[in-house]
Parts: sequence; structure tokens; C-alpha cells
Amino acid sequence: MKRAMYIPSIVTAILFGLASALVQGQPLTNPVNEKERAVLFPSTRMINQGRDVAEAACAGCHGMDGISDHNGTPQLAGQRAVYLYRVQQAFQDGSRPDETNKHKGFINDEAVLAVSAYYASLAAVVQPETPLSAEQADELNEDPFMVIRDAMTKCVKCHGETGNADGSGMPSLSAQHPDYFVASMKGYLDGSRSHKLMKKLAGNLDEATIRDMGVFYAVQEPLRTQTQGQGDANVGQRLSQGCQSCHGVDGNANKADMPSLAGQDAKYFVKAMKQYRDGKRQHEKMFEAAEKFNEQDLLDLATYYAAQEPIKRDVRAPLKSTEWIARCARCHGIDGNSSDPRFPMLAGQDEDYLKKTLKAYSAGGRDTTTMHAMADPLSAMDIERIAAYFASQQPKAVVYIQLPCQD
Repeated sequence: MKRAMYIPSIVTAILFGLASALVQGQPLTNPVNEKERAVLFPSTRMINQGRDVAEAACAGCHGMDGISDHNGTPQLAGQRAVYLYRVQQAFQDGSRPDETNKHKGFINDEAVLAVSAYYASLAAVVQPETPLSAEQADELNEDPFMVIRDAMTKCVKCHGETGNADGSGMPSLSAQHPDYFVASMKGYLDGSRSHKLMKKLAGNLDEATIRDMGVFYAVQEPLRTQTQGQGDANVGQRLSQGCQSCHGVDGNANKADMPSLAGQDAKYFVKAMKQYRDGKRQHEKMFEAAEKFNEQDLLDLATYYAAQEPIKRDVRAPLKSTEWIARCARCHGIDGNSSDPRFPMLAGQDEDYLKKTLKAYSAGGRDTTTMHAMADPLSAMDIERIAAYFASQQPKAVVYIQLPCQD
């Protein structure tokens, strides 16, 4: 059983007028309407009615005090009232999946309003652990690629720590877009690229790891190869004109599915082109391109591209914990204490519930466009860190003050 510690509610006063609105078009972010406004300024009768509803329908999972004894079940004490009401509506109309089948069809709209007001009025609680600061959370996640470091150890020998290979005949992986990297790895797996070692290595990696590796190499600073080609760069430049539509004027490709050739090792370039020509790499357009060049042409092209300066792709590096937390604060408030009644308070929330919810948003199990976009890039480690941070924060109650507003 969880041991919750009651704390004095730290009251945050905000001014709430008739014109309150942020994002329209989605039920959970629509402006607060007149019916919902009542739940922000509940009467004693409404709270007492809500207590009766909670005792009859909600306490078994969430407790009469809004504190659940079950891991993975959300804490409701002090939660924002409009958010609670809208979530219940979503359960009722089926727009939010109900894994428990306990939220639908047995209480009317008035009861939903009342029970939302009741739980929002309760004292907030927090687990008696020392809260994590955002900086402490970030210290646990200084390396956003920590989860793939072990998987990349076998890549370092041939391709270098940052994907800039220094061995002759080895390709540099930096300056390539993640989409091209993923496609290349799949090519080794499906046999369209013939390479026994790479097939074995790629076979030991799951799809998410391969994608993360592609992002890692894409955000590294690319270096031009130190191995010069043995052909004529001027001739190679002239021959490269037919390659520019896909690989860029100077070998720096703009398309996500096309490799950059600038700064690439000359020996590797020649080897790859011969493999396209010989069918060891199956690619119809590259077969047609490679077939036009003789041995000297390939040397000249390789020498030209090896001498070009590679440019890093426009790919965003994964965010650190402090950056994710700052993004969450835009809607959910500093330390997870939202002042907008439409957005849930995350501070002091059950950690397992936060993890489960973020995973559901990431996978599309909860149909909220904004939250899916926020959660989709999160790694498993990101979800662990974010949940741990917000679960450790001290929740705060909010008092709403009605202001007279003119049209």
C-alpha cells in the first residue's frame, strides 16, 4: 500500500475571465463553458453531492481521499476540476478508451460535475521522497543516446566514435539522414545489400535502436576523409553533373532518402559503385548510373567527392530531461502544477500512471493530437525520467477568482 503524506496546500491564485481560451477544436482544450464554470466555484451542495458519488462509484479505485492504493491508478486529490469533468465526458462518449470498463454509463452529467468538484477540492498529497530538481533529472540523462551506446560498440571499430571513419575503404556514417541510414540497414537485412557481417550486426538490433543510431550519426559533425583519391578531381566534377539531382551539386544531398557523397572515402565509393554494377547492391537507378562509368571514371568521381566538405544534415538532436520538462510546463505549469483548469496537474501524480499514460499517447492509444506529437519522440528512458520528476514534485492547489468582464 502506498503511504501518502498530507501537506499544506500551497494556494496559487489566478484570474479567470469569460474570455479564457487557448487552443480550440479539440474537446479537452476548448474554452471553458458556463456549465463547467460552476465546477470552478462549487457550492457546498455540489461538493457534498460529489462526495456521495465518489463513495458509490469512484472510491474503490481512487479512494475517498483521492489517493489510490493501486500502482498505475491516477491520484485525483487536488486535480484540476474541468480536466476531471472532461475526462469523464470522454469516457462516457467513448473518445477515451476505458481499460477498466468502470467509467461509462452509470452516472449522469450533473453527477460527473459534482464528483469532479469534490476531488478537486481535496488536499493535494505527495509521496514522502525528496523532490528531484530539473537539473538533477538532467544529470541522470546527460547523454540522450545512452540507451544505444552498448549497441553501437561494434560500430566504433570500423566507423569511428562519431561515425567519421578513418580507415581506408570504410564509409563515414555522419552527414547521412536517418531515413537513409534505416533504409541501408534494412537492405542488409533483406539481402538487397550483400554483406554477411553487416547482416549479422543489423539482425541483432531492433527497429527503434536502428532509428536512434541513424539520428545519432546525423547530428554528429561530419569530417572530410583524410584519404585522398587517386583520380582527377576536375574530371570527376564534370562527371558528377548527372549525379547532382539526387546527391547535390557538391555531393551534399538534400533528400532524406539519398546519401551524401561529400567527404566520403574514395576507396569505399568505388567499391560501392562496383557493387551496384555487379548486383551485390540491388538498386535499379544506381545500376544504370554505375554501368555508364569505367574504372577511371569511378576513380575520378571518388576523388572529386572525397575532396568536398560534408555538411551536417538538418536533424534535431534528442532533447535532454530539462528540455522535455520545460516543454511540459507550457501547459502543465511549473513543476507540473497547472493553473489552467483544463490541463491536468502532474505534480505528485502516481509514477506508474504517468509512464503508462505517456506510452499510450506515444503509441496513439489516446487520441489527443498535441500529446501524441509531444510523446511520440520520447524514448523509454525519457518516459522514465519525466515520470520520476513529476511524480516527485509537490502538488499545489489552485484558487480561481471570478472577475467581471465586459464584452
